[in-house]
Amino acid sequence: MSKFDEFAEALKEGAAQLAKEVFEGFEKQAKDDAAAFLEKTAHDIKRWTRLLAKGKLTEQDFSDLVHAKKALAEIHALRQAGLGLTKLERFRNRFVDMVIDKAFEVFL
Repeated sequence: MSKFDEFAEALKEGAAQLAKEVFEGFEKQAKDDAAAFLEKTAHDIKRWTRLLAKGKLTEQDFSDLVHAKKALAEIHALRQAGLGLTKLERFRNRFVDMVIDKAFEVFL
């Protein structure tokens, strides 16, 4: 398993755990939304994590780049489950922070 695959899998599991905390359930929908986000951003995140690992991108730069992709974390499956917008936005913010933290854990 590549480092990126390890990173992606950790994000999906982390999203399920986060959903359990924020929504008291809906783990499958959270995993689906995390997978959709990774699919949409994979090219960029792969490139950024490579640069991060090589020291050619600072932690702050990486964080800024991932935050710029936040809108792509559409949380579609969770929205369809009828969850409130405030909780959805809280989930999205925490998920994006988790993407950044996991990248630092795996690639630095």
